[in-house]
Amino acid sequence: MKSSSSLFPVALMRADDHDGIAEDTYLLKPNNSPDRSVQIALTRLTYSGQPGKGMPVIMVHGSFSNRSFWLSNSGKGLAMHLLEQGFDPWMLDLRGHGDSPVNKQYAQNCVEDYARFDLPAVQAFVAEQTGQAVTWLGHSYGGVTIATALASHSLDLPSVAGVVLIGSQVTRFPLALRLPLVRLFARMYLRMRGQVTDARGPEAEPAGVAREFARWAGWFAGWRPKKGTKFKLALKEVDLPLLAVAAAADKGDPAKHCQKLLDMFAGERKTFINLGIKQGYSKDYGHVNMVISESAQTEVWPLISGWLNDNVSNSAENK
Repeated sequence: MKSSSSLFPVALMRADDHDGIAEDTYLLKPNNSPDRSVQIALTRLTYSGQPGKGMPVIMVHGSFSNRSFWLSNSGKGLAMHLLEQGFDPWMLDLRGHGDSPVNKQYAQNCVEDYARFDLPAVQAFVAEQTGQAVTWLGHSYGGVTIATALASHSLDLPSVAGVVLIGSQVTRFPLALRLPLVRLFARMYLRMRGQVTDARGPEAEPAGVAREFARWAGWFAGWRPKKGTKFKLALKEVDLPLLAVAAAADKGDPAKHCQKLLDMFAGERKTFINLGIKQGYSKDYGHVNMVISESAQTEVWPLISGWLNDNVSNSAENK
């Protein structure tokens, strides 16, 4: 693979240009995890002929999804909004999702591996290409992946300018999965399957992610690595500008649990926003329409870009 990076093999997988907007998709092969077949697709959104000069923002989709969550086929989405506001958006496809090829050990993929191996490689590449500290932005399980990478000390903190977590939490799990017998049957079922699907999303998830979710749901386990201290204890050492956005009508990832994740981090540079009528918004937002909806374009997207301008830009310049 001909490389466009001095770090590891990187190839320009695709270069699209639509109405003055360029989408360049890179395929990274970091060779840093036990499964050496892993390749990661990363798409940069810029104006045609103009290299991105703004603050780089790496966007991580949630479960059963891919980078299209941030940018639709018609060219609309939070990624386009960030570009229009002067940022440099990079959209990640997690292993086996979107443009990222299915790796040999796909069924064993899990958030801990994404966090330990893939996100550090992506951050290093973006920092190399831009010469700037990066901001991480994730929705749902994408935010959990970012938080896991920070908690496992996998990311180079001096190269992180800030973090935005949208609808992300690690303390609320289905009650049934708290029961040991249910978790046992779930593990047995998942051993027979390489992946799981959900009608609400365009992608399947590897069985490893589902097994990990079931393990975290245990009464005496919680959000922790396979071996070692609970992640929430490690977050007490992570002090960054942080924005957590929650949705008042989100039943799966309730606002109070999103705030609990934010509170696990150290420092005072933390902002929490709950998108609901009581807070002055036009509706009680849900898990998806807090990012993808007409009202989100006018109420939520400007909140995120405004917070980045006010709280992260100066931080990035001072790194």
